[in-house]
Amino acid sequence: MKLFSHGRKMTKFKRLAPKIEGLVVASGLSPLITCSLDTGDRGLIFAFVECWHKETSSFHLLVGEVTITLDDVASLLHFLVVWAFHNFKLLHVDNAIEMLVELLEVSAAEVRAKMIQCHGSYVRLSWLRDVSELKIEACDWIVVA
Repeated sequence: MKLFSHGRKMTKFKRLAPKIEGLVVASGLSPLITCSLDTGDRGLIFAFVECWHKETSSFHLLVGEVTITLDDVASLLHFLVVWAFHNFKLLHVDNAIEMLVELLEVSAAEVRAKMIQCHGSYVRLSWLRDVSELKIEACDWIVVA
C-alpha cells in the first residue's frame, strides 16, 4: 500500500486572489481550500486500511462495524452534500487533454507532454500550481478559480 497526501504540496499554492474569492464561494466549495489531510501517523492509516472491508464499504473494529456516511463527510469537510455519489469512469487521455485545454486554456501539446510524464490521464500538482501562477499574473481570474 502507498499513502499519498498532497497537503504539504497544497501549501505551495499562493493565497487566493481577492478577485476570485466570490467565484469560489459561489461554487460552494470554499471550505475545501482550507481542508487537507496531512498526517504523519502512517501506522494509524495502515490500521484503518486493515479494518476496511470492501464488500460492505465499512470498517470492522473491535467496537463493531463503522460506516462513513454523507453526513460525516459534510461535517468533516464543512460543506453541504447534496445529490448522489458520482461514479467516476476511467478518463481516456484524449478526453482529459480536451478538458484541461478548455478549462486551463493551455495548449494540447503541453498537456500531452505532462501526461506522458505521469503515464496516464494525470498531470502533476506542481504543473497545476505553475499554470495557476501564470494565470494569476495574467489576471485570468475565471481560469484561476
